[in-house]
Amino acid sequence: MLSYGLCFGWASPSLPNLLQPNSSVPLIPQEAVWVTSFQTIGGTIGSLCGNFLLNAIGRKWSLLFTAVPGIVGWMMIAFATSAWELMIGRFAYGLSTGYGYMCVTVYVGEISPADIRGILTSMLTVSAKFGVFIEWTIGPFLSMRNLALVSSAVPICFLIGILWIPESPYHLMRRGKHGQAVMSLMQLRGSANVSAEADIIEKSVEADLANDTGFRELLGVPGNRKALIIVLCLLVLQQWSGSQAILSYAELIFNATGNPLEGKYVTIILGAVQVVCTILSTIVVDHYGRRPLLMISSLGTSISTFLVGLFFFLRSIQADVSGITWLPATGATLYLVMYAFGLAALPFTMLSEVFPTNVKALGGSIGMFVCNLCAVIVSLTYKDIADQFGMHGAFWLFSTVSLLGVAFVYFYTPETKGKTLQEVQDQLHGRKSL
Repeated sequence: MLSYGLCFGWASPSLPNLLQPNSSVPLIPQEAVWVTSFQTIGGTIGSLCGNFLLNAIGRKWSLLFTAVPGIVGWMMIAFATSAWELMIGRFAYGLSTGYGYMCVTVYVGEISPADIRGILTSMLTVSAKFGVFIEWTIGPFLSMRNLALVSSAVPICFLIGILWIPESPYHLMRRGKHGQAVMSLMQLRGSANVSAEADIIEKSVEADLANDTGFRELLGVPGNRKALIIVLCLLVLQQWSGSQAILSYAELIFNATGNPLEGKYVTIILGAVQVVCTILSTIVVDHYGRRPLLMISSLGTSISTFLVGLFFFLRSIQADVSGITWLPATGATLYLVMYAFGLAALPFTMLSEVFPTNVKALGGSIGMFVCNLCAVIVSLTYKDIADQFGMHGAFWLFSTVSLLGVAFVYFYTPETKGKTLQEVQDQLHGRKSL
């Protein structure tokens, strides 16, 4: 997840340099949009591989294969001499993030005890945000090649380190390997007293696998269909709240305000704020629950993107904004704070919780496909929307989506805090827990 964060954060410090005429790979604005977007295009395609890989080779080995295109992507970026080579490098890394994000979310959701599952799945987002912060901090001061080479060290370390982690006990039970599943649980829990939990997992997997594993089961069963709607809507909300635009174009946005503090320093500050707030979110997620945090986060991102849009609106009507050049930075900071408290992590937490074992890989794959597709659309259309309707139009669109998200969470999203995966299924399917 740290390596994915490096990939997500690469564009913000790199694009201002690449748009300069003396850049090692000078880009025109439209090429910069495509270089940024090719990562999410790769992610969209990569997410389609997740369903097959998770079930065919397991959670652990699926994760191992995410590192390979990631390393290839960084090498392509490091030695690129043209826009197309940058695009191919970003696409390769996008393949890694596309199915890797889903694989790691499913894996951690399955190995986590119910009482701390929210914390552990949220820590994945902490790692990703820390990767963004690292990239934003070192990116402005390194050449494109050196930045890519430094960034490639993380997936290389991961490729080596993953060899020592255990396979998911849910996947082992799914393959009928009861003994290995018990050994995995013992390693994960640090205790030999896992028989009760192993029995619960075995019964849950047996009940799930008695059903179909395809689209008919996912869409035809009301509880599964509700789980899919919840995940898809939360991921659409996450992407259309404006996160992709702020992450990719943060430095360019702040440079456009005329603020005397250079954009690169503002983004470093924002990166640090983002990490701290995401850490705080992990502390409270299993205490206050998913629903309250999602509603607060959605409302906060709506207000913050409205404020950023307000600044650019006032400037577009030639109002004097010299006294409020701090407003976009304040709005973006507030956005990252509120985004970190819910929308950044909890859609992926819910993805790991709401699907039964038999359709978890398929549901997760569809969820990540939609997530990456939305990210592609935001990346490709943000500048066009900003050029056509003004930057305020783009940010007010994000604000409206976030506000609609508050209503969706309130009326449709269930609370899963502290529940076992089986109890979550009973809740979605309207059954009484045993």
